[in-house]
Amino acid sequence: MLHRIIDKKLEINALPGQVWKVFTDCEITRQMGGEYVTDWNAGNAFGWKGNDGNMYTNGKILKVVPEKLLRHSLFNGEKPPKEISIITYEFLECGGKTLLAAREEIHHAMTDKQYEEASQGWDYALNAVKDLAEKL
Repeated sequence: MLHRIIDKKLEINALPGQVWKVFTDCEITRQMGGEYVTDWNAGNAFGWKGNDGNMYTNGKILKVVPEKLLRHSLFNGEKPPKEISIITYEFLECGGKTLLAAREEIHHAMTDKQYEEASQGWDYALNAVKDLAEKL
């Protein structure tokens, strides 16, 4: 079966600016195992580099509104690269807290098991963001 979208929402006891820092401050992201390699400008390269120095993902920044929205693509490792998904994060303030909404639009076939594993990966990653943001 094909699954095309993963939607997750998580309430974080921190303001959007603090949550944004978890994405953009290398000193903080390294606590999650790496850092984003980008200049945070739409149209430019975007990727995740692990603390081991390896690049694990590559894509392109599609839209940035600091502390409000981040949208980027992910590419496969082929030459020329093919877009495999688009990921959007929305940082919504709710009474001194942040509702972090994450959405992945998947552009390739996945089995039910792959989809379940990807969804669980999102839960893990978003909880790591929550833990770090709430400590700032």
